[in-house]
Amino acid sequence: MKELKELPDYESWFYEGMKFQDIGQYSQAVDCFQKAIDCQPNFIPAWVYKGIALEQLGEDEAAISCYETAIKTHPDVADLWYNKGATLCNLRRYEEALICFDKVLEIDPYHAICQTTRALTLATIPNPIKLPKGNYSESERKPLEAEEAIAISLSKQKQCAGEICQEERQPE
Repeated sequence: MKELKELPDYESWFYEGMKFQDIGQYSQAVDCFQKAIDCQPNFIPAWVYKGIALEQLGEDEAAISCYETAIKTHPDVADLWYNKGATLCNLRRYEEALICFDKVLEIDPYHAICQTTRALTLATIPNPIKLPKGNYSESERKPLEAEEAIAISLSKQKQCAGEICQEERQPE
């Protein structure tokens, strides 16, 4: 009879964390990912998914710290920079997010989601040259959530694929 190979502790903890993450139990997932990290500090997937779980718990600063730790080990992985940038957008730290998105596109110039998110981030930042002085307040302009904005963009692309959009056909 063939014996099953036991997974190293860090992998067992990681997969346990993924189970919790899949059912929305993010605190338990964070604990499991941390145990995986304690066993194997350079195991990047545990850092990434710990960051994602922390984001779900509203702990964006802690999530950024996880992504930064992963980036120190693997600075040429585009998705690590993207996760950090997207989380910075949640905190409305747009200039820092743009630096991350630029790094993503330096690593992978065809990273479509990053291209779209970067464009949406640029559109979110108020341009002081174009805005009348004194008429702008932070509460007047709220950024689109990245996922919703991407969904809107993709929906529009599907509607317009291969033809002129309906709104462009009608005279103004």
